[in-house]
Amino acid sequence: MQTLAQRMLLSTCLLALAVLLPACNLSNDPHDEPSAGPSDNVLRIDVNFDFGPFCPHVLDCSGSRYVFPFIYSFLCVPNPEGALEPDLAVAWDYDPKTFTWRIRLRKDARFHNGEPVTAADVAYSISTCTKNLQKRLARKIKSIKAIDEYVLEIELEQDDPSFLNDLWTLEVIPDLGRHANLDLNDFPIGSGPFQFAGWEDDGSVILTANDNYYNGRPAIDRVVFYYIPRQEDSWVRLINGETDIAGNLAVKNYEIIKQYADRFYFAKYQYNYYSILLYNTLHPLFGDPMVRRALTHAIDRDYIVKNILNEFAEVIAGPMGNRSPYRHPDLKPLAYNPTLAIQHLEKAGWTLDPHTQSLMKNGQPFAFELLLLSGSDTDLRIARFIKLKLNELGIRVHLKALPLDELLEHYSQNSAFNAVLTTLTAKSHPPEGVLELWIKMDDKPSIAGGFDSSEAARLADLAFGAEDPETRKALFQRFDHLIADLQPGSFLFQETYIDAMSKRFTINYPFSWDYPGHYRLQHARLKNE
Repeated sequence: MQTLAQRMLLSTCLLALAVLLPACNLSNDPHDEPSAGPSDNVLRIDVNFDFGPFCPHVLDCSGSRYVFPFIYSFLCVPNPEGALEPDLAVAWDYDPKTFTWRIRLRKDARFHNGEPVTAADVAYSISTCTKNLQKRLARKIKSIKAIDEYVLEIELEQDDPSFLNDLWTLEVIPDLGRHANLDLNDFPIGSGPFQFAGWEDDGSVILTANDNYYNGRPAIDRVVFYYIPRQEDSWVRLINGETDIAGNLAVKNYEIIKQYADRFYFAKYQYNYYSILLYNTLHPLFGDPMVRRALTHAIDRDYIVKNILNEFAEVIAGPMGNRSPYRHPDLKPLAYNPTLAIQHLEKAGWTLDPHTQSLMKNGQPFAFELLLLSGSDTDLRIARFIKLKLNELGIRVHLKALPLDELLEHYSQNSAFNAVLTTLTAKSHPPEGVLELWIKMDDKPSIAGGFDSSEAARLADLAFGAEDPETRKALFQRFDHLIADLQPGSFLFQETYIDAMSKRFTINYPFSWDYPGHYRLQHARLKNE
């Protein structure tokens, strides 16, 4: 899955259900002010996923992903306008005749153990990350070599002047071939603005300012990450001044807290992820595309957007989402049409038992288990609504909530499930990440529940190898249309996310809680310091 695709399942979960929290005695009165919070120089961050390995080149979708931009450095990082700016790399150039990138590194960067950051470390980082996590990028690279201690050369298989934009999310780690004594999973060592200090008794992760950071010591002394499973609890902590950053605020909570604009920064954006009711297409219940389309016709997605998400979302039609330039221009969401859903199910051999009011086929009822993420009240409310709409057709649904790691274990490159309410990437840069969700990679099942289509694989291969931009775009659009037509899941909606940060810190850039925004928090400063 997914980089921040895999990186940002870190942020893939849906918004928590908004409630008014009467048990917490919080008032909606705009004259009631939340606590101003402590005055200590510690940035406190709530994450909704438990912490896992701290080596960034291990496939993992845990709270550790939020920690990485504070510990590790990058070759370059996009500014708020999207242009790449230097980090470890001070200069780079590209030769379109030889498909070669030459990258020159700064000479004053050191890992937290005092060792210098060299071109060999960067080459190792690129090789291991692309091999383990970003195989699409690995296929683009013909060779990587360190020209000298601080110059790196990357030769590509074909012309790609935007390659560095794909590469920037890769964290630079020490070459573990030369530093075999390091265990980054338990004690991460990077060259970023903060260094790992350990764990508190409550399970929180502690980082301290890196005094030898090449961009200068951060003004913040410490960063503390707290694992708070329920987003609703993070909202309470934020408004009570117990934490400084909370992501994915529920819409109703945002409507309450936005009146405190003098106390919080807000970021509202449509993330490159969408919600889907993903089916196990290898299961007898969901093997027929007509049945899968029937289920989508039975779900009133406009109701979900309007009444559960307060219109902070848009209904989508296919895997490229609504914002990608690679989405098929003629693709429209399947309409809410229970009558058509029943017709499709009848054609597939399902009939309604007048006594039990259940759909039956060959003596078996249409009944299945729907997995969802535990701790998300919004997911639970959406799942209950889906259960209600399918029950109206005679389909029985059993809901089962699981922690993220268990949820992924059931459906990511696996088919040990019936159906799952989850989020998948629709990122448009690079768009290959969308294709990789739906096809086999290295003879392993697809990330999207083991879904397999020979035509999808054929289009993906053509798109991966296409050099002409227009041909490439057309192939992505055809892929988008094909997956939407096969309907391996009911494509639900693409949300507007709302994040908040306490203004007890001043920041140099607009607040954002994406990967570049995490990196830029190194410049935050305690107010009035």
